[in-house]
Amino acid sequence: MVNMVRLTRLLFGPIVVVGLVAGCAQSPQVTPAGPTAGAAAVGGAAPTAAVAANPVGGGASATTEVGTPRNETLIVQTFDGKTDNPSNMNPLSGSYSIWRGFRELGWGYLWEMDTASGKSYPELAAELPKVLDDQHTQFQISLKPGIYWSDGVEFSADDVIYTLDTYMAGKGKLTYFGVPVINGYVKSYKKIDNYTLEIDTTHPAYDFGTTLGVYTWGSAFNIVPKHIFEKESDLAAFKNTNPVTLGAYTIKSFDPNGQWHLWQRRDDWQRSATGALGEPAAKYVFYKNFGDEQTRTLAFIKNEYDVDTFMSPDSIAAAQKQNPKIATFSKTLPFHDMGDACSYGILMNQQKAPLDNPNVRWALALSLDLQSVGINAMSGQFRASSEPMPDTQITRPAYFDSMQQWLTDLKLPDGYQPYNPNFGAQMASKLGDMGMDESTLPKGDDVSKSFGLGWWKADTTEAQKLMASAGYTKGADGFYAGPDGTTWQVELVIPSDWNKVMQRVGFSIADAWTKAGFKVNARQVDNGEFTKVQNTNALLTTMVNWSTSCVFNTNYLNSWRSFQKENLKEPDSNDAITGNADRITDQKVFDLITRASSMDQSTPEFVDTGRQVIQEMIQNMEYINMMNIPTTIPTNGAYWTNFPKAENAYAVPYTWWSSFKKILVNIKPTAQ
Repeated sequence: MVNMVRLTRLLFGPIVVVGLVAGCAQSPQVTPAGPTAGAAAVGGAAPTAAVAANPVGGGASATTEVGTPRNETLIVQTFDGKTDNPSNMNPLSGSYSIWRGFRELGWGYLWEMDTASGKSYPELAAELPKVLDDQHTQFQISLKPGIYWSDGVEFSADDVIYTLDTYMAGKGKLTYFGVPVINGYVKSYKKIDNYTLEIDTTHPAYDFGTTLGVYTWGSAFNIVPKHIFEKESDLAAFKNTNPVTLGAYTIKSFDPNGQWHLWQRRDDWQRSATGALGEPAAKYVFYKNFGDEQTRTLAFIKNEYDVDTFMSPDSIAAAQKQNPKIATFSKTLPFHDMGDACSYGILMNQQKAPLDNPNVRWALALSLDLQSVGINAMSGQFRASSEPMPDTQITRPAYFDSMQQWLTDLKLPDGYQPYNPNFGAQMASKLGDMGMDESTLPKGDDVSKSFGLGWWKADTTEAQKLMASAGYTKGADGFYAGPDGTTWQVELVIPSDWNKVMQRVGFSIADAWTKAGFKVNARQVDNGEFTKVQNTNALLTTMVNWSTSCVFNTNYLNSWRSFQKENLKEPDSNDAITGNADRITDQKVFDLITRASSMDQSTPEFVDTGRQVIQEMIQNMEYINMMNIPTTIPTNGAYWTNFPKAENAYAVPYTWWSSFKKILVNIKPTAQ
């Protein structure tokens, strides 16, 4: 009975939320809070008090808090919560408000990614890149005629050439991550005519289309309008507020305090980069931070917005009990899409003692107890991944199935075998023992599809042996101390409320490590500081992270190309890194990545080299990968339907990937 009560708490936990909404009707009349004071009108008027007085949920006459018809407005919870740079819309800046729809609605790319198949297709380009030599170093790009910037100027090869010139001249000054990537990738380029150009690369480039185009959620190469940017003397300081766009939308207004951005569909959307996809169904797209999870859940139940971002499983369950229009990606475990290109893992500063010792890193992994972490943080709704990439329907055949025997046979230097191939079956059994409905539990081959193929054993005894080999033993207080008797305090940086799911995972890790004898300081930070810690050696000890394990298909180079010695900074440097966020110091990994960079990515040799990188990273535990990102993205069908679901997965269901543009042309308005 105790176990059943505990599972109920995990699945339907936020009692306060349920209590608040218990008396609400399914389509309540509510008055939304007005916009943040001082909202900036960019191409449109700021909302008025009269607008805010109009109710949401009142049918076709309802008006949003920013003055748009509710039934013409798709409203999504922001990925980043509040942004610190709402007016910075310069895609060449590393601190622009990237999560507010610019990749999805504003920019255009040479080639986009069909996220349902993992294959590229032309967007601004007329066709896939044409290879001009046997070495794969010379390429011709043909552009579609008739695509226009939102101010009426036609897009042409001049914009691409100007952007390349700007990237090359801006190395060391422009802070967008793609600037050093393109500098190291492109050797030379020239314009042939208004719709044709040729590019030579520095090395054989079998990933040309996904480096100069979109690999997953965006691109290293953000094309900017020559006729706008060439007028600016300092592009590093240029904010590009109220930008002209190639996408089907333009910014209508935004909150200078960083809580929301409002987009409006272009009248000439047919001439945009995405015109070939069809007309976007929503005239307006409103990105808004609805606040902490309790506030968001209440707003979601009241139909105040349509798509959430990383709501915790128990809040989703509570919301579904109050509003039947709220749905998850799947009706069966793990209920959410597990196809994200990235995974949750633990980033460790391997340049600092004692994390420079592989035994210490392995001790942290074996002390983690991922089954308990996943149940406490995710109600068991996750898929484990022991390799430094997500385990998806695309990556599993190439990099997981063939590695199982190697993982089972793996031994640490003391002979210990750390891999647990029965992880998934044990998860299903544990959830069943806790009282989960048997009909929702996977069986047979579906167990590994739900919970993964395996993970590391939870073994604090072996962890203690490994720590002792590094000179660390437990003191009288039960915590590990170094040879001089000083307790080792492990700082674990985790998100604050801007990513509730990852925050809960972080707290659960801290709890597991503390129980195992590590003195942990779990420090919550906002999105801006999170990125700063990730990129600054002086600030990083350990952190829950997702951005270094992003492998969407068999091309691992897109994420791992930066694993090179030259991207390392001094261990206590305050300078931001420009790559190698894992702080890998392993020369074998460097050599393998260099070798792979010259390979045809469609060959078995390329895939095999990737497996060797994985094996090296695992043997030295250079990144503690945990689980596919559990993309808990519930949708609300009160105003819009036909979102991607398991039975109709025409795109990944993420509002923060550039493929969101495909969702916008597929959703359908309801009768409201």
